[in-house]
Amino acid sequence: AVTIGSGGSAGREGPIAQIGAGFGSFLADLLKLPNHDRRIMMMAGTAGGIGSIFRAPLGSAFFAAEVLYSKPEFEYEVLLPAVISSITGYSIYSSYAGWGFLFDVPGLHFHEPRKLLAYAALGVVCAVFGVIYPKIFYGLRDYGFHKIPIPLWLKPGLGGLVLGLIGVAFPESLGMGYGYMQQIILEPAGHTIKFLVGFAMLKIVATSLTISSGGSGGVFGPSIVIGGALGAAFGQAVGQFLPPGAAPDPAACI
Repeated sequence: AVTIGSGGSAGREGPIAQIGAGFGSFLADLLKLPNHDRRIMMMAGTAGGIGSIFRAPLGSAFFAAEVLYSKPEFEYEVLLPAVISSITGYSIYSSYAGWGFLFDVPGLHFHEPRKLLAYAALGVVCAVFGVIYPKIFYGLRDYGFHKIPIPLWLKPGLGGLVLGLIGVAFPESLGMGYGYMQQIILEPAGHTIKFLVGFAMLKIVATSLTISSGGSGGVFGPSIVIGGALGAAFGQAVGQFLPPGAAPDPAACI
């Protein structure tokens, strides 16, 4: 809460996954369950937390079933408990925080198959940034903050200081960025291509400074913002060079 609430560029999914898993483990201790059942309880707790925060109960259940593995496999025994936990968490959370989706999206329609080429090109652009993102993130962690000879508890403060200096010139880099993302979705042409690309790049740096220095947060939330900003920039760019029938709606690219 301190990391994100003070302006750190981090997502809520990392902390809530750990909190949910920790509560699941605590409950397994309380019920004196064996290790196999403890693992299921932990993953069900993870699904409940993420399903609530992201208002995506089904997606969080599948996420919890595969998070234990580095390869695309599923812990099938987790699926049913995770679905029950995530739907329950989602229902209680939404009763308090309000029903709806994470973002308000205008009505979008697809009726031109040739637009698929543009979406494929967008996938390539996002893949390139997907390669750059972890290199900067782990580079700052391994070759930057890990090598600075100061106590561990000072490093998040140092990362926050550098991020704060960036925020003076570009305040959009602070925080989770969901508010700016919502503005871009509703008005894709409200920002220039230069701004959107710069926003995506600085968001990578800001997230790396926040979490690589030791701040508590997730990387999935900022990834949504980075990809959305790239999609908006791409949608504007192809709209200028492709004929109307072949250019996708910029909001759909987000």
